[in-house]
Amino acid sequence: MSILGDKLNSRASGILLVAAGMLLSSQTIAQEAPSTEAKAPDFAGEKVTGDWGGSRTQLYKNGFNLDLVYKVDLFGVVSGGLKRGTTALDNLDIITTFDNEKLLGIKGNSVLIHLLNNNGGEPNGRYAGTLQGINNIEVTTQTAKVLEAYIQQNFWDDRVSFLVGLYDLNREFYVNDSAGLFIGSTFGIGNEFAASGKNGPSIFPTTSLAFRAQVKPAPQTYLLAAILDGVPGDPGDPHGTQVSLGHGDGALLVAEAGFTPEAKDRAFGGKYAVGAWRYTDKLDDVRDVDGGGDPVPRRSQGMYFLVESPLYREKGKGDEGLVAFFRFGFSDGDTTAFDYSWSAGAVYTGLIPGRDTGKLGFGISQAGLSDKFRDASALAGKPLDSQEFGIELTYRDDVYPGVALQPNVQYFINPGADPALSNVLVVGLRLELSF
Repeated sequence: MSILGDKLNSRASGILLVAAGMLLSSQTIAQEAPSTEAKAPDFAGEKVTGDWGGSRTQLYKNGFNLDLVYKVDLFGVVSGGLKRGTTALDNLDIITTFDNEKLLGIKGNSVLIHLLNNNGGEPNGRYAGTLQGINNIEVTTQTAKVLEAYIQQNFWDDRVSFLVGLYDLNREFYVNDSAGLFIGSTFGIGNEFAASGKNGPSIFPTTSLAFRAQVKPAPQTYLLAAILDGVPGDPGDPHGTQVSLGHGDGALLVAEAGFTPEAKDRAFGGKYAVGAWRYTDKLDDVRDVDGGGDPVPRRSQGMYFLVESPLYREKGKGDEGLVAFFRFGFSDGDTTAFDYSWSAGAVYTGLIPGRDTGKLGFGISQAGLSDKFRDASALAGKPLDSQEFGIELTYRDDVYPGVALQPNVQYFINPGADPALSNVLVVGLRLELSF
């Protein structure tokens, strides 16, 4: 881990200053232990199809729940990038959960099955040409598949949990809740991690078999660890669901530790976490070759830091107020194109009077290319700059139960780190339907 240690020492002071400032701000809000009582969702107020005459709530209480969410986006490049143009794309999620304690009497046991289908164009690949991505449902292959299918067993009042099956590690690892508002891909998981491995890590849109363990030493602290197949799916066949434990795949090891204080009268109080990842199988160096001209095998690894804190809470308004976040991650720089990435932002819920569910978000991000990748690109005849900087402004609001609209504007400076591309302006609109 010496590579990680050297890079951590050079950047840790800035990270710690940001984290300390946000941590101090969070202490101005009184804390209390979170409620462990699970309540049924407000199906009538949150779903297009409502509560099915009350039967949906009854099914939930009996241990069965079905969520169907359809997103359709219209995104276009107004100026800059690869070329001007507009395209539509969509994403369908069908998530079924079974609480087997209620259904079968197996205490602490549950099953989740998540089906996924994507269609449409590629606004970033065809028009914008950014490093970080402009749309978190964009895929290169239009297909339906099983994204997740796992069984989970909890013990000791949910303080210990084990999970096995197809698993999206970004469900629990490298996550800031407030960052989930943004449509830009980098706000989901850092580019330095997302671009790792032979076929990416086990995240949208392709996942792998995994074993995940979680321990909560105290109500507001957690330890997460997972071992996953190092090559999700089949790189040669991206269609459908491919599950293969091929020889030489190796494994991806991920761990995260965090503190999640709960603030008074808020469902969400903050998060402070650090994580690390490493592939057991060596990957090709992006530049260095041996005497025979073959890429030198290297260990691929990285670390990340997450900070999230409420900065202002409207009195007596529950979750309404301002929350800010900061994320920073870096990799070895030998086996991936990205050396580091970071993002930060703020989300205000209920800013517009009478629109309590409306969320206004402003985020900034930067992705940096490794020196080795830039050297290799220059040798191939395409010199690249060191980084790309992005800005996103978005607003999401419910216009009808289960119907949300989200206009979006993004601006990228030095897109693709390509000196031949001019700064790119992206505008988009997302329609989300929850049935």
